[in-house]
Amino acid sequence: MKKYSLILGLGIVFLLPILALEAQVWVPTGTESRRASALQFDAGGSSFQKDYYGYVSPNFTYNHGSNFGYSFSLPINALAVDKDPLQLDSKAGKIREMDYNSKNDYSRVLNYISYGTYNQQVPGKVTYSAYTGKMVDGYVGHGTIVNKYQSSSRFDSYNPGVMADLNTDYVGVQYFANSVVNFEVNAARVYIKPLAIGKSLFSLFDKSSDLVYLMNLRGNVLDESGRLSVEEEAGSEEAKNKKAEEARKKEIRPISKDSRMELVDNDPWYNRLTIGYTRAWDRAAPVQMSYNTNGSPVTEKNLDNPKTSQVTRASVEGMDIEYRLLNLPFVEFTPYLDLNKIKGLDGAQGTHYGSIFRLGTKDLNIILKPEFRQMTANYAPMYFDSFYEVERFQKFPVSAPLRPKYEYLENQSNSKVTGYYHTVYINFYHLGFEFAVEDYGLKGNKRVFAAAYIPLGSSLLMSFYYTKKGYESQGKAFDLDNNTQAAAEISKSFGPIVLRLQNYRKYYLDSSEKSFVSIDEIRFLVSGGISF
Repeated sequence: MKKYSLILGLGIVFLLPILALEAQVWVPTGTESRRASALQFDAGGSSFQKDYYGYVSPNFTYNHGSNFGYSFSLPINALAVDKDPLQLDSKAGKIREMDYNSKNDYSRVLNYISYGTYNQQVPGKVTYSAYTGKMVDGYVGHGTIVNKYQSSSRFDSYNPGVMADLNTDYVGVQYFANSVVNFEVNAARVYIKPLAIGKSLFSLFDKSSDLVYLMNLRGNVLDESGRLSVEEEAGSEEAKNKKAEEARKKEIRPISKDSRMELVDNDPWYNRLTIGYTRAWDRAAPVQMSYNTNGSPVTEKNLDNPKTSQVTRASVEGMDIEYRLLNLPFVEFTPYLDLNKIKGLDGAQGTHYGSIFRLGTKDLNIILKPEFRQMTANYAPMYFDSFYEVERFQKFPVSAPLRPKYEYLENQSNSKVTGYYHTVYINFYHLGFEFAVEDYGLKGNKRVFAAAYIPLGSSLLMSFYYTKKGYESQGKAFDLDNNTQAAAEISKSFGPIVLRLQNYRKYYLDSSEKSFVSIDEIRFLVSGGISF
C-alpha cells in the first residue's frame, strides 16, 4: 500500500472540490518562503513504516520588516502504536529514535533565519542576503553545478543549509553550503560585469562624454513596481493605510529564480553581460564504504550515515557567461553558456547551452529554460542536486550494495554524451507551476521534476513537488520506487484553526536492505496560534 500512498495524496490535491493557506511544501528557498509572524502549534498523528505516532510541534516566527525574519520549531514524533516488527525498547510515548540521535538532528529546531532576497540584482544598488535553514531549492549561478539542492531529503538526518550573496553593478558573489553544522558541501561563485566596469573606467577619463544607452529598451512598469495613487501622492492617510493593509494581507507567492523581471525599468546595455566562475566541492566525498560480514553497511555511532573507509575531495569548477538580449515588460530573453569540469577525473567535463525566455507580465507569465548539454560519460551535470544527501553514499538508480557517486564516475569512460534539461515555469498571479525533464537517451539516465503552489480563495492551499532520477524510460517517470522523493500538502482553514494533510516521501538508511530506502510519512495535523 505504501507504494500508492503518495499517489493517493496527490489525487486528493486535484480531486477535492474547490474550497483553498499557508504551506511550505514547495516554495523556492528564501524570502518568498517566509511565514507570517506568529506563535503557533501543529498537533496530530503520523504514520511511518506501518507504525503510528503522535506529532506535536510548537513554532515561533517573527519578521522584522520585509528584510529580516526567523522561525523556530520543536517537532516531536512520539510512538503511539508499534506494529510488527516491534522496535527496540518499544513503549508508548517513546520519541522516534532517528529524529534526535545525532548532532545534526538537533538543528531541526531551526526553520530559517533569513535576511534579504537571494539573487536579487538591482542596477544602481548594492544588494545582499543571507539565509540558513530548511532548503528545498539550493543553487548557484545557472544551476549547472548546484541546483535544487534539498538539504533535508532524509528522515534520519536534518541539515539546515546556507545561501548568501552580494550583488553590485560591477561584481558579485554567491555562496552555498549544505549544512550550517558541518559544511560538508560548499559552493562559491564570483561574477563580474566587464562592460559596466569598462564604462565606469571610460567615464573617469571622459567626463564630457555621455554614452548612449544602446539596446536600453525600457518599459513603463511604474504600476507594477508600486506607484502611488493620486490620493497617496496627495498624502491621504486613509489611502496609505489601505494600501499597507492590502500589502500585509497579500499572499506570499513563489517567484522564479531564473527571471530578472525587477530589472525591466533600469537595465542599461552595459549592465547585461555577466561572466562568472564557480567552484563547488564535497570536502569528504565517500569513495569506499565499510561493510559488516553480512554485506550491510556499517553505521557510524550516533550518526545516521554509513561509515566510510576512504574519502576524497570531490570538486567541480566552471565558467559561465550570459547576456540579456531583451528585457521588456512583456518579453525577456537571456542566452547563457556554462563550461564545467570535475577535477581529478580524466577529461570529465560538460558544456551547457541554455537560454531563459519569459513571455508575459510580472503576475502572469510563462518562463522557458531550455538547456542542451554535451559532456563526457564521467561528468555529472548538476553534480550537487536534490538527491546528493543520499547520492554521495549511493548513486542513482538506487541498488544494493552502496556505491558512492564519485566512485561510480571514477570508473566511467570519457566518451561523449549529449542530452538536455528543459524547464518550464507558469506563474498565474499567486499560482505557480514548474516542470523539468532531463534525458540523454541512455538507460538509468533520466530525471523529472514537477511542482505546484496553488492557493484557492483565501482558506485553501494545495502544494506539492515530485522528483525522480535514474529511471529507464519516460513511461516510468511517475512510478514510485526508491529513486523517488516528493511531498504534498492540502490545508484548509476554519477560522483560527487550520487542518493539514501531508505526505512526505524521503529517504532513510535501512541496514537490513543494505541501502537507502525511499518511504512515505503521512501526517494529519491541526494547526493554530496567535498572529502578531
